[in-house]
Amino acid sequence: MKAGIMLYALVMAVIFGMILSFYLSAVIDNQKNLITQKAFLSAQLMARMTQARVVKQKSGQIRFNTGISEYQQMGNVLKVTVRLENARTYHFELPNMVK
Repeated sequence: MKAGIMLYALVMAVIFGMILSFYLSAVIDNQKNLITQKAFLSAQLMARMTQARVVKQKSGQIRFNTGISEYQQMGNVLKVTVRLENARTYHFELPNMVK
């Protein structure tokens, strides 16, 4: 009888540990996903701000608090490369609004 109770307690502890492990890994994956989305949205915002600030220069660089945006005008396309402080790099091709 005592062995059965101990075995039941051990099985319940293992099941609880597995559920907790699954939950924690899901929370960590969600947090990583949110961090990645935030970085992409920051880069996208920097690219849009670069697009709005571009003057008649064919290429240039704009510094932001969270990174650097480099742009190059190629016909009707504005190619923007955004390098964030966390060393991530994003490339965007936006319509050229300068006439």
